[in-house]
Amino acid sequence: MSGVSEGTGAVSRRRLVRVARGEEPGDLLVRGAQVVQPATREVFTADVLVADGRVAALGSGFQAARVIEARGAFLAPGFIDGHVHIESSLLTPAGFAGAVLGRGTTGVVAEPHELVNVLGAAGLEWMLAAGRSSGLRVWASAPSCVPASPFESGGAVVDAAGVAGMLRVPGVLGLAEMMNYPGVLGGSGDVWDVLEAGRDSRLRLDGHASGVRGRDLMGYAAAGLHSDHEATTPDEARERLRAGLWLMVREGSAARNLEALLPVLLERPRRAMLVSDDVSVDELLELGHLDRLLRTCVAGGLHPADAVALVTCNPAEYWGLHDSGLVAPGYHADFVLLRDLSDFGVLETFVGGQEARAGTVTPPLPGGGVNLGAGWDAATFGVPAHWPVMQVSASQITTGVGEPGSGDARLVVADRYGRGEWSACLTSGTGMGDGGTLGISVLHDAHNVAFLGGTDADVRAAGRALEAMGGGVVVVSGGEVRASLPLPFAGLMTAQPPAEAAARLGEVTAACRALGCRLPYPVTTLSFLGLTVIPALKLTPRGLLDVNAWTYLP
Repeated sequence: MSGVSEGTGAVSRRRLVRVARGEEPGDLLVRGAQVVQPATREVFTADVLVADGRVAALGSGFQAARVIEARGAFLAPGFIDGHVHIESSLLTPAGFAGAVLGRGTTGVVAEPHELVNVLGAAGLEWMLAAGRSSGLRVWASAPSCVPASPFESGGAVVDAAGVAGMLRVPGVLGLAEMMNYPGVLGGSGDVWDVLEAGRDSRLRLDGHASGVRGRDLMGYAAAGLHSDHEATTPDEARERLRAGLWLMVREGSAARNLEALLPVLLERPRRAMLVSDDVSVDELLELGHLDRLLRTCVAGGLHPADAVALVTCNPAEYWGLHDSGLVAPGYHADFVLLRDLSDFGVLETFVGGQEARAGTVTPPLPGGGVNLGAGWDAATFGVPAHWPVMQVSASQITTGVGEPGSGDARLVVADRYGRGEWSACLTSGTGMGDGGTLGISVLHDAHNVAFLGGTDADVRAAGRALEAMGGGVVVVSGGEVRASLPLPFAGLMTAQPPAEAAARLGEVTAACRALGCRLPYPVTTLSFLGLTVIPALKLTPRGLLDVNAWTYLP
């Protein structure tokens, strides 16, 4: 990380001991803070002494080269998001840092399967490299499902040997979410080879079991998975905890589960954490990151120290980050000064004992554009009359099944990698009609291109606009581009500052609403309508998939 002293060597540790014992002064002293200690559910007054980027001691009577007067402000461990797709914010790691450091987030475990589906293992390595200069601590998990299922085709295929290689990359903490639960339960050789690579690494094996219950959930846990973030009801959450899985309670832009699962958190389960999974830049700036989730928990009756544990020591314990997640001697001096423990207003964020600032340099990322092929200019997008309608929700990434012919907006998904494939179905619940189309190159997880609403001509025009931008988000009406956000980093991210990116995305959302769209975050919602491991219907360039039956509709 740029400008952060890691202080990991024996020489530094020995100095840390001397500073803790008062034999020499520290580098920084935060005096008169109310320290939040989630490990003991306490809030107590103490001075915090820092040396070489780590906490040396808590107490009083210390000396340091620099002193900050906390004046009774609350000092909590820096917040850690244990499962997040940085790409879904539409920002590079430096941009993401600029959006969340001021909200108290100091570290994230990135799951870069968006990049890896487009660019292969090079995407993982780029994410970690970009993370090192971002101002955040960025760790990663190695994508387990590239492609996400046999029904998807992206820009890369990573087999078990490739996964094993990614698991050896410094900064990788484990195997990322195993989304192909039918492959796990059905004994697929390729899937089980990936699981074996994960077990051989002796790292975490992250789960992803949407809708899996009963004996199937028992089988999924028995395969050796350690967590799940797909619970949407209290019964599902308790079932996962009883099966020995860590419960990741998700609250993102497209899937909002915290309110429903708050009764379970009030029971103070030992193995739980809060994660954002996928959150867009506009929501980050408008509502916040993990600080927003903490506000919800405390307002719902959770003790502030218990709430803080869900974004500090608990995710750190799960991922084996043994020197993160607490304000305690020997731990990284990653902490946040807060005005209170209800609103969680941030006064200052520290990473490695220094005031945190987002990086300004993002390494280049070659490749990852959009290629729809020569046949696109004459493409038409008919919908088979017997296909059911995909019912879209504004608050969940699952979809429902409606009667054929009952939809109000057409969805088109086209291959972006030059294979010349596309298909179309009807949707309901979005409000988008034929007046214009929303086009995106962010379509989990293969990241083909998707178009919601519009005539054939508008869909074709939106596709060519995405090609010209190298990927991104566009609204076309009457053949004209009404709003756009270029995403030149693999068609997924922009290096624009968060406020500028959010403003451009706001223009896209406003243009969609002018066309009748009712979705609060239309880009994020649309980006999940092709994800083949989330029930019930999803669309790919090859056709409409019945996820529950695990087969394409004829």
